[in-house]
Amino acid sequence: MASWLGGSAGPDPLVVLLVIILLVRFILWSCLGTYVEYRLARHQPCKPKDD
Repeated sequence: MASWLGGSAGPDPLVVLLVIILLVRFILWSCLGTYVEYRLARHQPCKPKDD
């Protein structure tokens, strides 16, 4: 807890690494979700209208 109280010169490297990993994971998850939705929407066949 000394690092939170200003006991060290900067933030804990493990905390910085954890934050970076979480941010990258969130960004990749968002991009992957958007890509999957795009691919699914593109591959749905259009039904011909019955006249």
